[in-house]
Amino acid sequence: MIFLISYFLFFLHLIPAEQATTFNIVSYGAKGDGVTDNTEAIRKTLLAAANYSLASTVLIPAGDFLTGSLEIPSNVTFYLARNAILRASDNESLYSPIPSMTSDTSPFDFPFLLVNNSHNVYFQGEGLINGGANSPPGHLVREYQPSSNMLMPKEWNLTGCTYFSCRPKLLLIRHSHSIEISEITIANSAFWTVTVVESENILFDKVTILGDRRWPNNDGIDLINTRHVIIRNSNISTGDDSIAIVSHGPSSMFNITVENMDLQSTSAAIKVSAFDEDASGNMYNMTFRDIRITDSNRGICVAPRWGSGIISDILFEQMNIETRYFGLSWWGTAEPIYVTGLSMSANRHWTGKLRNIQFRNIVAQGEQGFMIRGNTSLLENISFENVSLTISRWSNVTEHPLYDYRPSEEPQLIDALVDGIFAQDINGLSLENIFIEFKAPKQKYYGQCLNLNNITQKVESNIQCRDVVSLSSSSKFLFRAELMFLFVLLKLFTNMV
Repeated sequence: MIFLISYFLFFLHLIPAEQATTFNIVSYGAKGDGVTDNTEAIRKTLLAAANYSLASTVLIPAGDFLTGSLEIPSNVTFYLARNAILRASDNESLYSPIPSMTSDTSPFDFPFLLVNNSHNVYFQGEGLINGGANSPPGHLVREYQPSSNMLMPKEWNLTGCTYFSCRPKLLLIRHSHSIEISEITIANSAFWTVTVVESENILFDKVTILGDRRWPNNDGIDLINTRHVIIRNSNISTGDDSIAIVSHGPSSMFNITVENMDLQSTSAAIKVSAFDEDASGNMYNMTFRDIRITDSNRGICVAPRWGSGIISDILFEQMNIETRYFGLSWWGTAEPIYVTGLSMSANRHWTGKLRNIQFRNIVAQGEQGFMIRGNTSLLENISFENVSLTISRWSNVTEHPLYDYRPSEEPQLIDALVDGIFAQDINGLSLENIFIEFKAPKQKYYGQCLNLNNITQKVESNIQCRDVVSLSSSSKFLFRAELMFLFVLLKLFTNMV
């Protein structure tokens, strides 16, 4: 019996068993000289990995590999080794159109890297994915506008695109699940950097996304009708929105967590919006915590403009926000927190609801105050708890910050004073443990601590406001209380002596 078992085990040993393996693009003819077109070589490598029966790795070794668009198949780890660069070619013939869900940009997308109807795909490594926008300096740049400090991108000759979106998106994930992007650097995208459409179970961990701060439309991460997403432990610095979570269709978006992040944006560091005629899906259960926003034009932006869904149950907590005014070439005028529900235009209406949004344990400083405003419908249940806001001037932009409602059928730019908190058209506003300070030097456009209009079910508790000339009534009361307390202590000490 023992002999039969031994023989059987020996027989199994003779049967070759497939194992996970690595496919090196160099083995398929790729050259990392920064000049050779490696599109076909890398596509052959990916095809070999796709035809392999087990999960495998496609290796980009050290070197500078120029290539056109690539599609990454299921069960593949796309790994960039240390000192590896995967560089997007500017040869327009190497990019193919696929239907786009974001109709406001173009009917087609032209992705550099595509994950389509796939699963178990991993982007990892110590290397760099480089989209080439102003890298090297001047590449893909049409002109520089010094008045706005903005680089105007070269629009590509891509079939079926519209003017401002004739550029490739760097990484597009669509109709896929179980995708991980970790410990990798993605830089210099000519258009949106990472776009995730109608997908779920997506993880971003220890990712660095870098875009030229003067480059329009180079968003960091865009989530479009996507669910079950974690974005954590990462750094994003871009000209356009660092993280944009936007409804463009009927599918709901929920269970999205963003935590332990460092964000910088010349637009909005975090944007939540609905922006499509078909944006009827609800957006809910989103948590943003332990986030540092620095040197940004706008901090948190919740601003639906087109659609009919319900945006609700969003928590922002444990955040430090710093905003400065970049000028009117970019939407936003240095608002650390901006929540508005407005229609985009006369024929593009927002008819949905915006409710149950919490801000707590937040320290903010900016050149503009908080702006919270409904319109087509009242905002519902907006709360601020343990929030500190400092307003001061430190940018070199000549004009002062305006009320900026772009894009909107409302008057889009309104010359108004800068208030600590401007709130209007809200059913249920709670302000608890709020400290607001206007810092010297006093600006002629400084306004009120609180400017509240058409608010029902309002709760105010422990509101302290201090400006550079005088203390507000609430702070005067606190100051008198502090003096009385010191007087009592002094009297007690005198009696003890």
